[in-house]
Formats: sequence, structure tokens, C-alpha cells
Amino acid sequence: MNRTALLAAALAAAALAAAALTTAAQSPDKHDVPTFGTSTELVYVRFHVEKKGGYVDTLKPDQIRVLEDGRPQKIALLETPSTRERTIPPEVTLALDVSSSVMDERLLDESLVKDVLFASLGEQARVGLCAFGGELRCLRPPTRDADSLVDGFQEALRFGWETRREGTRLFASLADLCRRPKDGEKAQRALIVFSDGLENRGGKVGEAIQAAAEGDVRVYSLLLSQAFQTSSRNAAFGGGVPNRAMYDYKKFELSRLAEESGGRAFEPGTVDPKSLAKILRTIATEISMENVVGYQPEGAATGQKRRVKVELADKSLGSIKDGERTLVR
Repeated sequence: MNRTALLAAALAAAALAAAALTTAAQSPDKHDVPTFGTSTELVYVRFHVEKKGGYVDTLKPDQIRVLEDGRPQKIALLETPSTRERTIPPEVTLALDVSSSVMDERLLDESLVKDVLFASLGEQARVGLCAFGGELRCLRPPTRDADSLVDGFQEALRFGWETRREGTRLFASLADLCRRPKDGEKAQRALIVFSDGLENRGGKVGEAIQAAAEGDVRVYSLLLSQAFQTSSRNAAFGGGVPNRAMYDYKKFELSRLAEESGGRAFEPGTVDPKSLAKILRTIATEISMENVVGYQPEGAATGQKRRVKVELADKSLGSIKDGERTLVR
């Protein structure tokens, strides 16, 4: 082989080597770079540890067990009320029924939002605002801006006046809020509903219960008995006073939604700043004292229902009353 042929062969070999290196750089060996499929996504369960009328705020992984269909699971994440920087922070949506006589211009003010909600929820929590009558309208995305929420509340009152004769789309609106697409960030989602519980647009409570379960949303309902107090403020909405017997029947559906989602129902005797502050502080404290545990499920998804349960390894720590979740995996 002459010198020209040798040089050509060397250049060809070098080109092949370079191509091989480039290919390796673009497609690294699967053992060198970790690959995460959909099966690696964590399953989260929210729960409280109660003891002597209060909540336990510190917890270690070895103090709890997570079971999926009775089988122990390896804990991959645990965030407690004492966790400083939570990767799964609270996100609360205020859902206002502006359909008739429910809303009052004094229902929410800056002090309730700032001094009660934000102060009790903690620094990482965000609060959004939506209103529903004949349709659902979200007026403020989750935010830390109390002034913006108060301004949004005034917009909700105007929205109620504009749509005052369009009925109440209650349960479909709550289902829509529970299904609301998330921006990719995990959150402790909660819904605080201000309503008289009356529905006249064909919505079913079962739809909202299912959406809350699938979206992992806790619902807290404030059944506003002030709806039955005849006043000039209520008359301004044109809704009049609902039928008491119908309310007494329907309010149980909204209470059922709250209880089955892991939240609570409240029915204050009067709706005044002091009563509302007490209720909102109770709800915010309950949300802020929540624990979140995550585990990586084993095996491929089959589309079947799974029963997940969190229990205490040491019963002397207290009790867990809300640590069960049904999911489809």
C-alpha cells in the first residue's frame, strides 16, 4: 500500500472513531444516565396525627407505615408541619356562591384574608378566588397578595349581581375546581366553599365527590345560615330567602362532600367577622398541620383501584383518622 492509500485509510479510521464518539455523546449508555418512567411518580397521602385535642407537628418516617392494599410500601418523602421548606405547599381556593342571597359585602375583608388566612396557613401557602352562580368564574389565581384577593371579592359581588337570575351551578362548579389542571407543581389542595348548599342546575353531589377524590382536594364548606335572614343587603341580589325545608335537606349533600373529601362542614349561627375569623382560622390551622407522605408504587399500572392507608407504628404518638385514600393505578 502506497503512502497516499495509507493516509486515506488513517483518515477514514479517524472519521469513524469521531463518529462513534459523537454517537456515544448523543446517546449515552442507559446505565450511565438514570431514566425515570411514569411508574416512578410518587403517590402522596395527606394525614393528620392527633393527640389530646391537638396535632402532632413532628414525625419521622420510622414512626409511620404506608400500606397499599395491605402491603407495606417504602417511604420516599415525608413532610410535616415542622418542615421549613415544603416541596408540597398548601394551595387554597375560596369558592363563593354568588347566585342569590348568600353573599354579603362584609363577608371577606383585608384583615380576614391577611391576619387570619395567610397568618394561619404559613408563608408558603397561596390562596385563589373563584365565584359561581349560573356559571363558574375564577377571578384570582393562587397568590400571596391579600389586597388582590379583596379586590377579587368585590368583582365576585358584581359578578353575582350580573348573573343573579341564572340559577346556581353548585356541584358541577366544585367538580370543575377539583379537576382544575395543575401547573405541574404538587400542592396540598383545599377548597373553602361559601354557599347555602342549594343547587338548581342539575348538578350531582356524587360528581363533586369523585372529582375531589381524583384531584386529592379537601373540601371545607361554610353553610351560610345568613341566607335566611331577610335584609336589604340580601334583597339586593334579587334571590330572596330560600325555602328552609329545601335547605335543611340539601345542606347535607354539601356536608357530605366535605366529610368524604377529608374536610369539614361548618354552619355558623351568624355570619359576622368574629364567627368567620374563628372558622377560617380553624380551617387554616388544620391545613397547615397536615402531613404529606409519598411512596413509589411497585409494579406497572393496571387501572385498578388501590386502597392506601397510613398508620402509626407507635400508637402512643396519637391517632390518624384521615390517612386513607383510594386511587386508580
